[in-house]
Amino acid sequence: MAVIPPPAQDVKISSSMPIETTAAVLRAFGRPLSLEPVTLRDPGPGEVLVRMVAAGVCHSDVGQADGEWGFPLPAVLGHEGAAVVEALGPGVEMLETGQAVVLSLAPGCGACPHCIAARPIRCQRALTAMTNGELVTGASPLRGAGGPIAAYSLLACFAGHAVVAARSAVPLPPGVPAEIAALIGCAVITGFGAVVETLDVAAGTRGAVIGLGGVGMSALQAALVCGAEVTGFDLQSERRGRVEALGAGTIDPGSDQARKLVRVAPNEGFDWSIVTVGSASAMRMGIDLTRPGGKIAVVGLMPENVPVPVDFLDLVTYEKAILGSAYGSLSPEVMIPRIVNLYLRGALPLGELVSARFNLDQINEAFAASREARGIRAVLDISSAGAF
Repeated sequence: MAVIPPPAQDVKISSSMPIETTAAVLRAFGRPLSLEPVTLRDPGPGEVLVRMVAAGVCHSDVGQADGEWGFPLPAVLGHEGAAVVEALGPGVEMLETGQAVVLSLAPGCGACPHCIAARPIRCQRALTAMTNGELVTGASPLRGAGGPIAAYSLLACFAGHAVVAARSAVPLPPGVPAEIAALIGCAVITGFGAVVETLDVAAGTRGAVIGLGGVGMSALQAALVCGAEVTGFDLQSERRGRVEALGAGTIDPGSDQARKLVRVAPNEGFDWSIVTVGSASAMRMGIDLTRPGGKIAVVGLMPENVPVPVDFLDLVTYEKAILGSAYGSLSPEVMIPRIVNLYLRGALPLGELVSARFNLDQINEAFAASREARGIRAVLDISSAGAF
């Protein structure tokens, strides 16, 4: 069992709930997050209380803070986390206290056709709860000054503690650092799943990854493991340098070389592409770079009400397929252990994803780094020890 860090000094847990902790709270879109004392209710049936250890700063958190999508406020953001189980709600049997876990934003309800088919990311009950800032198991567990606080993506990782559905806590074996475990919870599973599940990338195929942040780097690493030839596209030279060190090719999407590849795509295009950037130009590039009969997996989230023009004559004539890919598609309970096994074997160098580390009280600095596309992924050290 991994070494468990001591509780942070600003957390108070007693035999009587609520639990007192500190969280980064978003109270208005486009404004900085503020560290505030909050309370959590007891974990209810099918829920667990976890102590957060590390959390990744996903660009989706930043986009949400900037108001790219509607969401109830105030809210505690964060959906990419590693934690330790501290208490079990009624009926929870598959977890135990002291257990290190990856947090998953796709617990599903466990009973609908999507969940039964191992596709909980499509669970409508869970998606409704996510939209409302609740848990799939019940109301948001968070309260602060002025009343209830919404829980982002069924988790709310930017806090000292969280109450989550037990299905959101995927057990970890020893040997996985907290910052790596956190990134597996979103960036890695999303990029990895787009390759192995959505596209089923085959050895010897040629593919393009548009955007080399946390998700893009994860997709690129997965494609290399599959034996594909991969080219990464990103405006940032630092990101391209990291990819080249892994043995993959890179191209600046604004270069003449990129424009030439679009022109020759009908004869020499890529077999597949993965678009991890939520912009219309990135989506177009992913489509335009693929050959006739090629597949495009779209992972990046566009802001609400921002259209992406698609030439359907080109799409039909060239028989291209555009596929949405959300959170790796396959159940996290299946996908996360596969990823962890590859990481522990040295096949996935996930440490390459971590480019900056911040404390929770530096969260606005971490958000600024994400907005500016600095590095690959910033990670928040939430516990006093910062490791399992």
